[in-house]
Amino acid sequence: MRRLLLVTLLSAGAMYSQQPGPFGGLTADAAARKPVGACKQLLSLTSVDLSVIGSTLIPAAAGVPEHCRVSVMATPELNMEVNLPSAWNGRLYMFGNGGWAGEAFDSSGRVSSRAKGLKAGFVTAATDTGHSAALEPGASFALNRQKLMDYGFRSLHVTAETAKMLARIYYGAAPEKSYYEGCSQGGRQGLTIAQRFPEDFDGIIVGAPGLFQTGTHLSRAYWMQGLNANPFPASKLGVLAAKVYEQCDARDGLKDGLIDDPRRCEFKPARDLPRCAAGSDKADCFTANQIAALERIYGDVMSNGKRYFPGWPVGAEVAGPNGQSGWIGQAIPAENGSGTWASYGFNFQKYMVPWVKSAGGEMDAARVFRQFDIDKDPPRLEELHQVLDATDPDLSAFRKHGGKLLMYFGWADPQLNAKVGVEYYEQVVDTMGPSTDEFFRLFMVPGMFHCGGGVGTSQFDMTTPVVKWVEAGTAPVRIEARRVAEGKVVRTRPLCPYPLTARYKGTGSIDDTANFTCAKPIE
Repeated sequence: MRRLLLVTLLSAGAMYSQQPGPFGGLTADAAARKPVGACKQLLSLTSVDLSVIGSTLIPAAAGVPEHCRVSVMATPELNMEVNLPSAWNGRLYMFGNGGWAGEAFDSSGRVSSRAKGLKAGFVTAATDTGHSAALEPGASFALNRQKLMDYGFRSLHVTAETAKMLARIYYGAAPEKSYYEGCSQGGRQGLTIAQRFPEDFDGIIVGAPGLFQTGTHLSRAYWMQGLNANPFPASKLGVLAAKVYEQCDARDGLKDGLIDDPRRCEFKPARDLPRCAAGSDKADCFTANQIAALERIYGDVMSNGKRYFPGWPVGAEVAGPNGQSGWIGQAIPAENGSGTWASYGFNFQKYMVPWVKSAGGEMDAARVFRQFDIDKDPPRLEELHQVLDATDPDLSAFRKHGGKLLMYFGWADPQLNAKVGVEYYEQVVDTMGPSTDEFFRLFMVPGMFHCGGGVGTSQFDMTTPVVKWVEAGTAPVRIEARRVAEGKVVRTRPLCPYPLTARYKGTGSIDDTANFTCAKPIE
């Protein structure tokens, strides 16, 4: 049956080329589906719920084929962009958002994702989730309850349904296969789709998902309380990274500048870092306050005596390609004073948490974090948990639909906690059973920062494995990854389905993927 389905799709006008690239070099050939009507005729689809703002035929340029671009708004302010190529491969490709969403459709990341899909012959779809980041920065849109719902989940289903409707009308046929891809906020969106709307997509690629969003933001507030009381200097991140990697790098049996699994290295700042003499603060040691700040970050977040959120895994302290520690601009403010942990934690508290919103007055970050209570606040967020979190481990409906889910996470991610992703996968396995890997696989990336970068092999193609998994029944057993420095490939490694890891065979270059196999981790 799978073989027959693949032949059907190929005969509908799609082919795999022999050239590497996203979607396995998938293209739309001369026999691809063509429109059955004019692009401008889509303007007439305006209805009570949908406003078709524009439908414009965009000529081929820069390798992107001719396509019909349709701008649509669903009530109240949910904007979508759907692009329909003049030669269609019979598939839909929707990509997600980042941060608080609300991105413009002509932003560089969205243009790149759109081009990626169109070059392969896909109908592409994207949404701003119901607000404009330029007009409602940060999480300020959440003061409007409908926009909060649109951001949390509604926009995803509405966009998928709208794109499929436009395809049915423009080509006279619905997509035969639909794919979704997103990282960070987009990763949370992908899991939300699998849990809430299991029949919307056949293949879902989820990167570094902020799936426990309420817990992430509350934990950031908890950590910022600690960092505000005991600031940690950026100048000591290099020393910290050296101590961490000195203790943890070789735990996987190979000293290669990577920490294969931070959970296997029990690094304790109070035990493992050199202490400064009382009253001194030298460059090569740590004061009691600095160690207290680190202990709070690395330690589990406890609420009412129970573990609420996992402590931060070691590994992101190291300097990335820009020469700066992964913590800079995240836990530790950058030179301009910005820090993701503080910014996201503050926005969540100010605009989404009911009792903070109702407090009135000007709420600065220091005041917001001071009034936060890790014991009292988590139980009071049940509705936000329902709206924002994608933590349901029961994916039986998605599996029944025949869906395939591929998730990846960088072990050195300094923005979202990789342990949350691993623990969610393990919860799904506990719920769905040992055959979970027949439809859901997790690939961890040692040394990778948030959605890319870092010191690991952070360049890879996740879309091709999912397309082949969905259409040919070939599950990914390893994904080849590269590390590129100054435009040159300096290391290749396999990414392995969790819990397997890349194991060195014992001979040959440690920078060559051929010398590694996927195996159980060293105990």
